[in-house]
Amino acid sequence: METFDAIVVGGGPAGSNCARTLVRSGMRVAVLDAARFPRVKLCAGWVSPPVWEQIGLSPGDYPHGIWEWKRMHVHFAGKTRSPGCRGWLIRRVEFDDFLLRRSGAEVVEHRVQKIERGQDGFVIDGRYRARFVVGAGGTNCPVARTLFPRKERKPVATQEREFEARTPFIGGDGEPEILLHDDLGGYSWSIPKSSWTNVGCGTVDPKALLPAWSQARRFFEEEKGPIPALDAVKGHSYYLFRSDHLRDCARDGVYLAGDALGLAHPLTGEGILPAVTSGRLCAEAILGGSDYRKLLESHPMFRDYRILAAVSAAPKKPLRFLTPLIPRLFAMAFSARPLPARRAIEWWQNHG
Repeated sequence: METFDAIVVGGGPAGSNCARTLVRSGMRVAVLDAARFPRVKLCAGWVSPPVWEQIGLSPGDYPHGIWEWKRMHVHFAGKTRSPGCRGWLIRRVEFDDFLLRRSGAEVVEHRVQKIERGQDGFVIDGRYRARFVVGAGGTNCPVARTLFPRKERKPVATQEREFEARTPFIGGDGEPEILLHDDLGGYSWSIPKSSWTNVGCGTVDPKALLPAWSQARRFFEEEKGPIPALDAVKGHSYYLFRSDHLRDCARDGVYLAGDALGLAHPLTGEGILPAVTSGRLCAEAILGGSDYRKLLESHPMFRDYRILAAVSAAPKKPLRFLTPLIPRLFAMAFSARPLPARRAIEWWQNHG
């Protein structure tokens, strides 16, 4: 049996950033993942400016394909608006492998089956032992499934396809194209990534996914004509941020981060920034013996998420008067700009 100071289950951005922070503090860390990296991970691949700070890297130092965007085209309510914001787009197959190798942890290809508590921590499948265990294995993380209660709400549903395209797939300028669904129950996208393109669709109600995808495909093919690559899409699901998810972030030496905890942006579903942020905060809680939940709840980004989650749960019809502003708010969310007047909004929520 191999003994480590900490075992991280899941080698995605949350697990890698957590492992890197622990390793840099002198811990012996293992990352267990069922896949062999580099592995294909379908994802739009939004990297907002704060991501680079969280992983301690600049965009210019990232050694793989990267596509900077400075505005997005948002199609909503019969009109197209192109608000200016900033971000980058990456391929997860490259990004995740880079972060995992850079973490300095010992990477083991292993599918976790059984997690047992021992006197000095945890034993995984009778082969690996550690004082701390971090579940960062995504929506179906075995740590979350085994040691934490099920989430009350259903996950959102998505399906997408990533394929090679020599020129920007939609839009001559190569900027992201977003089709916001009229009921604000989801959106579809066409995302350029250097020589690759990602096209997909996501809905809060899983039953609405297939009709929404049909509509999105008609929209995207209207300009380019039939796109055979879109015949083969793959689906997956994940949980949007809710404040009550933070109640079950840790217990007695075991922690959850990223999609395993359910931290995706409550409006856009973007998951890389909350993943790397929660991974780092999780490591800091382990190293400092501090309250992980308090670190999450007090972080400015998750305070914004709390407000946005409340907005997303509100009836949509009263928001129609905001129609001209919705594309800009959406672009701001993708570039992770902080909410204006957050303190005033929080005071109104607590006292209004």
